[in-house]
Parts: sequence; structure tokens; C-alpha cells
Amino acid sequence: MRWLKSDQEGLWGNRMYLVDANIFLEVELGQPKGMHSKDVLSRFKDGELRGMITDFHVDAVIVVMENYKLGWRDIAIFLSGLLRYEGLTVQPMTLGSRISATSHMKNFGLNFDDALAYQCMMENGIEKILSYDADFDVLPDIQRVDPKEIA
Repeated sequence: MRWLKSDQEGLWGNRMYLVDANIFLEVELGQPKGMHSKDVLSRFKDGELRGMITDFHVDAVIVVMENYKLGWRDIAIFLSGLLRYEGLTVQPMTLGSRISATSHMKNFGLNFDDALAYQCMMENGIEKILSYDADFDVLPDIQRVDPKEIA
């Protein structure tokens, strides 16, 4: 996995997906949609697909894993596994980005984590989000993609 440098913002544009935390959670928690998620994530791992996840959403996965009583070993495996993704970048989000995200909360009725994902997409010219969350469907300038559509 690469950490995106600020001079690379928007580099992959339309060929890139933002990957929502729920994609990883389906796999990590053994949820019903985990198989489709795992299949798609393997394509990011191999570099066949290009994607980005925010540092905030990586942390959100960890918090949920803890809430499900997964321990430090599971979290360490998840985090170290991210390093092996050839096609996935972790995007650090600034305080300014977080502040801007609050306007998306107001304008589209999003919760903060969805608003921050949308803000990341706007900042990086990403038009597709890989997510099970239908809340993204209200956004006029992006497309939500279900993993089974590309698995």
C-alpha cells in the first residue's frame, strides 16, 4: 500500500474507487456479504483495481473490530495486511477536509464518516465509491458500486 502524497491528488481520477470501511468490515467480521467483498479486495491487493481509503475509515474499521471483541492480534493482522495491497492507497485527511465535510452533512443529510468519504472523493477527483451504504445514492456527482457488480 502506498501513502498518497499531496502532489498525487487526483492522479487516477475516474479509474479509481474510494473504498468504504464497510467493505473491509464484511470480511473482518465474517458478515454475509464478506465473500463478494473479499473477492473485490483481492483485486485491489493484486493491483488490478486502484482505490483509496481514508485514514479515518481505517481507524473506523479498527474501532468496530474492537466493539466486536476482536483483539490486538486481529487488528495487527488487518493493519499489516493493508501494506500488501498494491492497488490501495491510504489518504490522510486534514482538519480542513474534516471541516469541509460538515457542509456535506448539512447539504445532503450525511453522517460524518460518509461526508468525509465524499469530501475525499471531491478532493481527489474520484467518482465511484465501493460501498454497501445506500446513503451515498443521494449524491448527484458520484456513483456507488456494490462489490458484487465488480467481483
